Amino acid sequence: MVEIKGSKDCGNSPKNQFVEKIVIALETGDFGFLDEVLSESAVWELADRSVTEGDNLRAHIQSCGKYVTLVKIDHVISHGKSGSVNGYVQDKKGKVFHFCHFIEFTSAKCVKINRVCSYGKS
Repeated sequence: MVEIKGSKDCGNSPKNQFVEKIVIALETGDFGFLDEVLSESAVWELADRSVTEGDNLRAHIQSCGKYVTLVKIDHVISHGKSGSVNGYVQDKKGKVFHFCHFIEFTSAKCVKINRVCSYGKS
């Protein structure tokens, strides 16, 4: 079971809450949720500078989070058709990996994800 520690930035902002939920799903490999919010042309630019899309994107998401025991969200920011989240994950061995995900939606309604650009450091 993954422990989730959410941000205090989401209390009065449904858009921030949605962006945080997306990042938790990315970090834990929750493809069931993400499948509903990914546009057909969605791409994920990973921290190692590789880019994944289409069937490879789906496979990559499903492989995420296998060893994650904790997701800690520090801050969530959203504006217009974009959002950003930073925090860290911890694996079963206690190793910590810091991340920042920038999410671009297809429109300001923030219903479907067009692109995710990720940065990270272990």
